[in-house]
Amino acid sequence: MKNLLSVLLGVLLLSGCMQMPQQEQVTNISANAAIEWVNGRNENMHISPSGSTLTFASSKSDITIFSRIDSARNGSCEYYYSEQSVKTRIQVCENGEVTLIVGGKVANVGMLAKFEE
Repeated sequence: MKNLLSVLLGVLLLSGCMQMPQQEQVTNISANAAIEWVNGRNENMHISPSGSTLTFASSKSDITIFSRIDSARNGSCEYYYSEQSVKTRIQVCENGEVTLIVGGKVANVGMLAKFEE
């Protein structure tokens, strides 16, 4: 009986010292739109009321913000740059077409869908 108590106490002490893996935290945003990329991935986003910023929450705990480049409007399309990586840009056209540009090269294309309020 004394040995059983010693073993149980040892197991409890060891399990208390083990570090439990941290769950990955997901940052929540109030999404009001989504992009369906051609690679099949859907990405929720928040478009600011003024349309000047696009906010994405990644699966980690980061937020990516794209700011509109007011001087770069091209016809019916607007350009946004990433606050974290200036060489990453998004082109959004009135027809919903979205193009992700990284380092001057097209990285992905998709369609924008705004959620109904």
